[in-house]
Amino acid sequence: MEAVRASFGLPSGLAMLAGIVVGLLLPAIDDAAGIRIPALAFESQSSARSLLETIGTATVSVAGLSFSVTIVALSLASSQLSPRVLRTFRGDRLSQMTLALFLGTFIYCLTLLVRLGVSGDGSEPPNLSITLAVLLAFTAFLTFAIFIGHIIRMLQPSTVVSGVLDDARALNESRYPSGPGDPEDPAAASRFALDLIDRGGSREVRASGSGYLTLVKAGRLIKVAEENDAVVLQNVPLGDYVLEGQVVAEVWSAEGDSDELEPAVRKCFVLGKQRTLDQDIAFCVRQLTDIALKGLSPGINDPTTAEIAMDTMCAFFVAFVGAERPSEVRVDGDGHPRFIASAPSLNDLIKLGFDQVRVSAEGRPTFNARLLELLILVETEANRNGVTSEEIERQRQLIASPQG
Repeated sequence: MEAVRASFGLPSGLAMLAGIVVGLLLPAIDDAAGIRIPALAFESQSSARSLLETIGTATVSVAGLSFSVTIVALSLASSQLSPRVLRTFRGDRLSQMTLALFLGTFIYCLTLLVRLGVSGDGSEPPNLSITLAVLLAFTAFLTFAIFIGHIIRMLQPSTVVSGVLDDARALNESRYPSGPGDPEDPAAASRFALDLIDRGGSREVRASGSGYLTLVKAGRLIKVAEENDAVVLQNVPLGDYVLEGQVVAEVWSAEGDSDELEPAVRKCFVLGKQRTLDQDIAFCVRQLTDIALKGLSPGINDPTTAEIAMDTMCAFFVAFVGAERPSEVRVDGDGHPRFIASAPSLNDLIKLGFDQVRVSAEGRPTFNARLLELLILVETEANRNGVTSEEIERQRQLIASPQG
């Protein structure tokens, strides 16, 4: 899903396919119905062909310009903010729609030109089809004007970090591992998990390749465990890089050794070349951390952007501690524990968000004072929601005495 949302090729491909289909069908409707638009009633095929050639040439030229503007925006975002935020630009609907609209209009005009060439100069020009080409051209150029202003707004750091915060809040509403297998008694399920881990005697499931753990198919994993009367423990958190042969899970099975169990469990842990936002809530924190680090770097030296990133990060931490945390133990339909997930805690996220930034901020007293204020605010909200975090106090001590 993440790959589809961040794809420029799919919307453009669908638009060009639609241009071909409509360009072939609409002239047939024109011929059958004899529709004439008074404002665009062409008397000859040559005049209609000239208009279509003009529209086609203009749209394909501006499509190239739109693509160039997008590439420049991606380059600036990568160098000024972080390469991790490029998915925000790739997944931008207006950018995808603008390129798709221009390419679809060009292909539609090209298909109509072929149709006019086949029909001959003596036949009636397809007025409805040509009118649609004109309307598509007007719409495309209007969208391009909006697109330019939109790109300028998107390049502002506050817009980028706001988009990351929106992604984080969306993930927080259905935080991993929520979904299938929610236990009726989370406390009892947690006790079962602790007893099982202390008992030992598990079998290791090792990765057959390398890459980032991008997705855990929890529903499928629970089904596999139920079929084999087994319990699966996730060993690698989402977003971590997995080496070939590394243990990604442990399995306890009442049925003993099974040749099919380990390969089936392994397939439920999906590895990818880069992190995604399908389940990985820590990736949002990683993006904001990278933006803050870029702002604090000597080459960029933009502490305001770094402060915006840290403010936004702590706004997410407040939402994180205020949301209901799903049980890490997932059960089957009969209520038997089948999967023990590994989800990030507040301690994990605070450490990820502050460790590197704190080191980079040494010698910046104003920025460090803001970090201390943010930690106090997060701690206050965490205590109010009954969440404890030793990592907050650790970060406060390290910021106050960096040599300690």
